[in-house]
Amino acid sequence: MTLSRGIGNIYDFGNSEFKLRASMGLIKGVSVVDKFGSIDSTPITPATIWTFGSTVGEYTYDDNADIISISSDNALDTQPIVIRGLDNDGNEVSQTITLQGQTRVSLTTPLWRVFRAENDADFGNTINGTVYVYTGTTETAGTPPNANVRLTMDDRNQTLMSLYTVPLGKVGFLYRGELGATRSVSSGDAQCAYYSRRLNKEFLIKKELDLSVTGTSIYKDNRSFPDIIPALTDIQLKVNESSNSSIGLFGTFDIFLVDEDLIPDLTLQQIGQPTSRL
Repeated sequence: MTLSRGIGNIYDFGNSEFKLRASMGLIKGVSVVDKFGSIDSTPITPATIWTFGSTVGEYTYDDNADIISISSDNALDTQPIVIRGLDNDGNEVSQTITLQGQTRVSLTTPLWRVFRAENDADFGNTINGTVYVYTGTTETAGTPPNANVRLTMDDRNQTLMSLYTVPLGKVGFLYRGELGATRSVSSGDAQCAYYSRRLNKEFLIKKELDLSVTGTSIYKDNRSFPDIIPALTDIQLKVNESSNSSIGLFGTFDIFLVDEDLIPDLTLQQIGQPTSRL
């Protein structure tokens, strides 16, 4: 697949050398996103596969950059936290915010989307409680209302969120995914799906499958042809139905991000590549 304009470079998404070079940042205009998440149980369905999905079900997306706060429910948490998401224009943003225990701290840059956080503290300083990133400023002892939560992180020190939004100025190429069910329960099955939603549109189901803890508990999707995803598209993995509320699930997907100026104009037009979020 030729992605450059007149340079003549050939980008082979299925080639292991290409994947290695892209992961190392050695291919101009190309980067790699590895998204992974889990849900410990499924008492609410449908539910997005992320750590707070067991509590709230489907993930809530915001119309504007209303994600402005971070806090922990444990007073001992004072670690620096790296937060990654998109600003109000849809540009990718990485910011480091130092926790102040149960006291709310404002994000440096308000976010429209948030999809990853990690503990950036030195060895021996793990997260003690649950860290929340959320809309608004309301919290009780560091815990915001469930409806305001957009990200959680615990002593695993990194988020587990099977969702992502392609940044402005990029085109995504989803080339593999994986879904699995926990075998910690003796019976049950779950219907899972991959969804995507282009800017200002509705979520569309892209793939649906069934998992069983007594049969096929892992599904791997190694695509012959990558799914081309325009900028500002929301992507998520969900569990639509579950026969046993104790079933846990995990989901992963890998995306190549390519600068839009390496993509032919005709292709950008065909996929409906947006030039702005607003």
